[in-house]
Amino acid sequence: MKNYFLFFCCFFILQANAQTGNKKDVFAFPITAYTVAANDSVTIVQVEMPLNSNVVIEKDQAGLVRHNYSNSKDTAEIGWGRCQLIKGNYYYFGVHLDNTAVKPQQADLLYTMIDYPAAFKGRMYGLVKNAIYFQHVTEEKFYDFTSPASLTEQQENSMIDSLVADIKYTGKAMLEEHKELNQDIKGGIFDGKKVLEAMQTVTAAHVKQFIDYVIARPQKYAGNSWKISETFATWMVNSTPTVVKQ
Repeated sequence: MKNYFLFFCCFFILQANAQTGNKKDVFAFPITAYTVAANDSVTIVQVEMPLNSNVVIEKDQAGLVRHNYSNSKDTAEIGWGRCQLIKGNYYYFGVHLDNTAVKPQQADLLYTMIDYPAAFKGRMYGLVKNAIYFQHVTEEKFYDFTSPASLTEQQENSMIDSLVADIKYTGKAMLEEHKELNQDIKGGIFDGKKVLEAMQTVTAAHVKQFIDYVIARPQKYAGNSWKISETFATWMVNSTPTVVKQ
Protein backbone atom coordinates (compact mmCIF):
# COMPACT_ATOMS: atom_id res chain seq x y z
CA MET A 1 0.00 0.00 0.00
CA LYS A 2 2.85 2.38 0.80
CA ASN A 3 4.36 1.79 -2.66
CA TYR A 4 1.03 2.57 -4.32
CA PHE A 5 0.71 5.77 -2.31
CA LEU A 6 4.20 6.92 -3.29
CA PHE A 7 3.59 6.11 -6.93
CA PHE A 8 0.35 8.08 -7.12
CA CYS A 9 1.97 11.05 -5.37
CA CYS A 10 4.80 11.05 -7.89
CA PHE A 11 2.41 10.65 -10.81
CA PHE A 12 0.25 13.61 -9.90
CA ILE A 13 3.23 15.79 -9.00
CA LEU A 14 4.56 15.12 -12.50
CA GLN A 15 1.15 15.98 -13.93
CA ALA A 16 1.08 19.29 -12.07
CA ASN A 17 4.61 20.13 -13.18
CA ALA A 18 3.76 19.30 -16.78
CA GLN A 19 0.76 21.59 -16.76
CA THR A 20 2.76 24.41 -15.16
CA GLY A 21 5.58 24.04 -17.67
CA ASN A 22 3.09 23.93 -20.55
CA LYS A 23 5.12 21.13 -22.12
CA LYS A 24 3.53 17.77 -21.37
CA ASP A 25 -0.08 16.97 -20.56
CA VAL A 26 -1.83 13.82 -19.39
CA PHE A 27 -3.70 12.14 -22.25
CA ALA A 28 -6.07 9.17 -22.18
CA PHE A 29 -5.49 6.23 -24.54
CA PRO A 30 -8.02 3.41 -24.94
CA ILE A 31 -6.56 -0.02 -24.36
CA THR A 32 -6.68 -2.33 -27.37
CA ALA A 33 -8.01 -5.88 -27.35
CA TYR A 34 -4.50 -7.08 -26.43
CA THR A 35 -4.44 -7.79 -22.67
CA VAL A 36 -2.24 -10.59 -21.33
CA ALA A 37 -1.81 -11.68 -17.72
CA ALA A 38 1.89 -11.68 -16.78
CA ASN A 39 1.04 -13.12 -13.36
CA ASP A 40 -1.77 -12.88 -10.81
CA SER A 41 -1.15 -9.21 -10.07
CA VAL A 42 0.25 -7.81 -13.35
CA THR A 43 -1.49 -7.55 -16.72
CA ILE A 44 0.21 -6.41 -19.93
CA VAL A 45 -1.92 -3.96 -21.90
CA GLN A 46 -1.38 -2.35 -25.28
CA VAL A 47 -2.20 1.14 -26.48
CA GLU A 48 -1.86 2.40 -30.04
CA MET A 49 -0.54 5.80 -31.04
CA PRO A 50 -2.13 7.03 -34.27
CA LEU A 51 0.27 7.03 -37.20
CA ASN A 52 1.75 10.35 -38.34
CA SER A 53 0.95 11.98 -35.00
CA ASN A 54 4.58 12.95 -34.19
CA VAL A 55 3.83 11.91 -30.60
CA VAL A 56 5.65 9.22 -28.62
CA ILE A 57 5.45 7.55 -25.23
CA GLU A 58 8.84 7.03 -23.65
CA LYS A 59 10.19 3.73 -22.38
CA ASP A 60 9.61 3.29 -18.60
CA GLN A 61 7.06 6.11 -18.62
CA ALA A 62 4.38 5.83 -15.94
CA GLY A 63 0.72 5.27 -16.67
CA LEU A 64 -2.48 4.95 -14.67
CA VAL A 65 -5.38 2.74 -15.81
CA ARG A 66 -9.04 3.50 -15.15
CA HIS A 67 -12.29 1.89 -16.20
CA ASN A 68 -14.03 3.25 -19.25
CA TYR A 69 -17.47 4.29 -17.99
CA SER A 70 -19.08 2.61 -20.98
CA ASN A 71 -17.56 -0.71 -19.90
CA SER A 72 -18.53 -0.80 -16.24
CA LYS A 73 -20.53 2.34 -15.33
CA ASP A 74 -17.69 3.59 -13.15
CA THR A 75 -14.29 5.17 -13.72
CA ALA A 76 -12.41 3.66 -10.79
CA GLU A 77 -8.67 3.07 -10.92
CA ILE A 78 -7.63 -0.41 -12.00
CA GLY A 79 -3.88 -0.13 -11.49
CA TRP A 80 -0.64 1.51 -12.51
CA GLY A 81 2.39 0.58 -14.52
CA ARG A 82 5.20 1.59 -16.85
CA CYS A 83 5.85 1.34 -20.56
CA GLN A 84 7.96 -1.80 -20.91
CA LEU A 85 8.03 -2.36 -24.66
CA ILE A 86 7.61 -0.29 -27.81
CA LYS A 87 6.87 -1.83 -31.21
CA GLY A 88 6.28 0.77 -33.89
CA ASN A 89 3.25 2.78 -32.83
CA TYR A 90 2.22 0.20 -30.21
CA TYR A 91 3.14 0.64 -26.55
CA TYR A 92 2.98 -2.10 -23.90
CA PHE A 93 2.47 -1.35 -20.21
CA GLY A 94 2.80 -3.80 -17.34
CA VAL A 95 -0.10 -2.82 -15.08
CA HIS A 96 0.06 -3.65 -11.37
CA LEU A 97 -3.54 -4.33 -10.40
CA ASP A 98 -5.10 -2.64 -7.37
CA ASN A 99 -7.48 -5.59 -7.10
CA THR A 100 -6.41 -8.88 -8.70
CA ALA A 101 -10.06 -9.74 -9.33
CA VAL A 102 -10.53 -6.68 -11.56
CA LYS A 103 -8.68 -6.89 -14.87
CA PRO A 104 -8.23 -4.23 -17.55
CA GLN A 105 -10.33 -4.79 -20.65
CA GLN A 106 -10.55 -3.37 -24.13
CA ALA A 107 -11.47 0.35 -24.19
CA ASP A 108 -10.43 0.94 -20.58
CA LEU A 109 -8.23 4.01 -20.40
CA LEU A 110 -4.52 4.39 -19.81
CA TYR A 111 -3.53 7.89 -18.72
CA THR A 112 0.04 8.98 -19.36
CA MET A 113 1.95 12.17 -20.16
CA ILE A 114 2.89 13.16 -23.69
CA ASP A 115 4.31 16.17 -25.45
CA TYR A 116 1.56 16.99 -27.95
CA PRO A 117 2.65 19.51 -30.63
CA ALA A 118 -0.26 21.96 -30.55
CA ALA A 119 0.31 25.72 -30.80
CA PHE A 120 -3.32 26.41 -29.94
CA LYS A 121 -4.70 24.35 -27.06
CA GLY A 122 -8.38 24.99 -27.31
CA ARG A 123 -11.53 22.95 -26.83
CA MET A 124 -10.67 20.26 -29.39
CA TYR A 125 -7.35 19.76 -27.65
CA GLY A 126 -9.22 19.30 -24.36
CA LEU A 127 -11.52 16.73 -25.94
CA VAL A 128 -8.70 14.77 -27.58
CA LYS A 129 -6.79 14.74 -24.27
CA ASN A 130 -9.68 12.73 -22.87
CA ALA A 131 -10.12 10.58 -25.99
CA ILE A 132 -13.56 12.10 -26.61
CA TYR A 133 -14.58 12.27 -30.26
CA PHE A 134 -17.77 13.79 -31.63
CA GLN A 135 -19.35 12.51 -34.83
CA HIS A 136 -21.82 13.68 -37.44
CA VAL A 137 -25.27 12.10 -37.27
CA THR A 138 -23.98 9.88 -40.10
CA GLU A 139 -21.07 8.80 -37.81
CA GLU A 140 -18.13 10.49 -39.54
CA LYS A 141 -15.78 12.13 -37.02
CA PHE A 142 -15.43 15.90 -36.97
CA TYR A 143 -11.79 15.55 -35.84
CA ASP A 144 -9.23 12.92 -34.90
CA PHE A 145 -6.21 12.59 -32.62
CA THR A 146 -3.96 14.65 -34.87
CA SER A 147 -6.44 17.48 -35.57
CA PRO A 148 -5.51 19.82 -32.67
CA ALA A 149 -1.87 19.86 -33.82
CA SER A 150 -2.79 22.05 -36.79
CA LEU A 151 -5.91 23.87 -35.61
CA THR A 152 -5.97 27.61 -35.11
CA GLU A 153 -8.62 29.29 -32.99
CA GLN A 154 -10.40 30.43 -36.14
CA GLN A 155 -10.39 26.91 -37.57
CA GLU A 156 -11.68 25.51 -34.29
CA ASN A 157 -14.54 28.03 -34.35
CA SER A 158 -15.39 26.87 -37.87
CA MET A 159 -15.46 23.28 -36.61
CA ILE A 160 -17.80 24.30 -33.78
CA ASP A 161 -20.05 25.92 -36.39
CA SER A 162 -20.14 22.51 -38.10
CA LEU A 163 -21.21 20.90 -34.82
CA VAL A 164 -23.98 23.49 -34.52
CA ALA A 165 -25.15 22.75 -38.07
CA ASP A 166 -25.29 19.02 -37.37
CA ILE A 167 -27.35 19.55 -34.20
CA LYS A 168 -29.79 21.83 -36.04
CA TYR A 169 -30.11 19.44 -38.98
CA THR A 170 -30.74 16.47 -36.70
CA GLY A 171 -33.32 18.34 -34.63
CA LYS A 172 -35.23 19.31 -37.79
CA ALA A 173 -35.06 15.82 -39.30
CA MET A 174 -36.09 14.12 -36.07
CA LEU A 175 -39.04 16.48 -35.60
CA GLU A 176 -40.28 15.58 -39.09
CA GLU A 177 -39.88 11.84 -38.57
CA HIS A 178 -40.27 11.23 -34.82
CA LYS A 179 -42.45 13.91 -33.22
CA GLU A 180 -43.00 11.59 -30.26
CA LEU A 181 -39.38 12.25 -29.20
CA ASN A 182 -39.97 16.00 -28.88
CA GLN A 183 -40.03 15.96 -25.08
CA ASP A 184 -40.29 18.93 -22.75
CA ILE A 185 -37.13 20.39 -21.21
CA LYS A 186 -37.28 21.26 -17.54
CA GLY A 187 -34.55 23.52 -16.19
CA GLY A 188 -31.36 24.94 -17.64
CA ILE A 189 -30.76 27.13 -20.66
CA PHE A 190 -33.69 25.71 -22.67
CA ASP A 191 -36.19 25.49 -19.82
CA GLY A 192 -39.81 25.23 -20.99
CA LYS A 193 -38.95 24.40 -24.60
CA LYS A 194 -39.28 21.14 -26.51
CA VAL A 195 -36.00 19.44 -27.25
CA LEU A 196 -36.24 18.91 -31.03
CA GLU A 197 -37.43 22.45 -31.60
CA ALA A 198 -34.80 23.86 -29.25
CA MET A 199 -32.07 21.97 -31.10
CA GLN A 200 -32.87 24.10 -34.15
CA THR A 201 -32.07 27.28 -32.18
CA VAL A 202 -28.65 26.17 -30.89
CA THR A 203 -25.73 28.61 -31.22
CA ALA A 204 -21.96 28.25 -31.14
CA ALA A 205 -22.01 29.72 -27.62
CA HIS A 206 -24.29 26.89 -26.47
CA VAL A 207 -22.02 24.25 -27.99
CA LYS A 208 -18.97 25.84 -26.39
CA GLN A 209 -20.71 25.70 -23.00
CA PHE A 210 -21.46 22.03 -23.59
CA ILE A 211 -17.89 21.21 -24.60
CA ASP A 212 -16.53 23.10 -21.59
CA TYR A 213 -18.75 20.96 -19.37
CA VAL A 214 -17.61 17.73 -21.06
CA ILE A 215 -13.93 18.68 -20.64
CA ALA A 216 -14.46 19.60 -16.98
CA ARG A 217 -16.47 16.42 -16.30
CA PRO A 218 -15.05 13.92 -18.80
CA GLN A 219 -15.55 10.71 -16.87
CA LYS A 220 -18.71 9.47 -18.60
CA TYR A 221 -17.53 10.58 -22.05
CA ALA A 222 -13.84 9.60 -22.10
CA GLY A 223 -12.59 6.96 -24.48
CA ASN A 224 -15.58 6.97 -26.82
CA SER A 225 -17.03 8.46 -29.99
CA TRP A 226 -20.41 10.15 -29.71
CA LYS A 227 -22.90 11.64 -32.13
CA ILE A 228 -22.85 15.31 -31.19
CA SER A 229 -26.60 15.69 -31.78
CA GLU A 230 -27.53 12.85 -29.41
CA THR A 231 -25.08 13.83 -26.70
CA PHE A 232 -26.02 17.50 -26.89
CA ALA A 233 -29.73 16.64 -26.72
CA THR A 234 -29.10 14.54 -23.61
CA TRP A 235 -27.32 17.53 -22.04
CA MET A 236 -30.31 19.71 -22.90
CA VAL A 237 -32.91 17.45 -21.27
CA ASN A 238 -30.66 17.10 -18.21
CA SER A 239 -30.92 20.87 -17.57
CA THR A 240 -27.68 21.87 -19.35
CA PRO A 241 -25.21 21.62 -16.44
CA THR A 242 -22.32 24.05 -16.96
CA VAL A 243 -19.01 24.93 -15.35
CA VAL A 244 -17.96 28.28 -13.95
CA LYS A 245 -14.58 29.34 -15.33
CA GLN A 246 -12.25 31.02 -12.87
